[in-house]
Amino acid sequence: MRLVSSPFIVAIAFSAMTSAAAAAPDQLRNKSISVAFSVSIPAKGSNGSSRTNTRQSFRQIYVSSQGRVFVKSMKRVKGFSKDKETGPDGGGGGALRFVGNKMVGVLSFASGASQLSISFDPSFQSCSASVIMGAETGKPMVWKGLDGVIYTSTGKPSVSSPSCSISEGNAFAR
Repeated sequence: MRLVSSPFIVAIAFSAMTSAAAAAPDQLRNKSISVAFSVSIPAKGSNGSSRTNTRQSFRQIYVSSQGRVFVKSMKRVKGFSKDKETGPDGGGGGALRFVGNKMVGVLSFASGASQLSISFDPSFQSCSASVIMGAETGKPMVWKGLDGVIYTSTGKPSVSSPSCSISEGNAFAR
């Protein structure tokens, strides 16, 4: 028997794995998940400023009865804010996917990234959130702040107060 490596077969296998990872668990359908956390990163701005501001981040996630995921993200820091709503076909940075009993999203920066992981208990009645941030070894994180300034990290990021809760129904319809 001869093994054949074909890009077509690899693409089908990858597609099947992606579909399985993207399926929302039945227990989360018609539920809303709320996540909040704070991030502080010492940084130098492209305008010459040096600061460590704490950014408050909030996510409201609704999993429809069909398993489609809708997200509203809200970020706040020192008088600046940014809100964004994403539907199931919206893609974009930080798109969430399901992997077993977790929901995971990655948001890329100009240099570096953050990963939000939401873990669910076996009955999907409670959750916990964690956020990790970092950059390639030897390189600083670089991102555009809510004030429009490009920032370069001068120290390690600190994530605090991650919280997560689940409620019945559509949080966006309330």
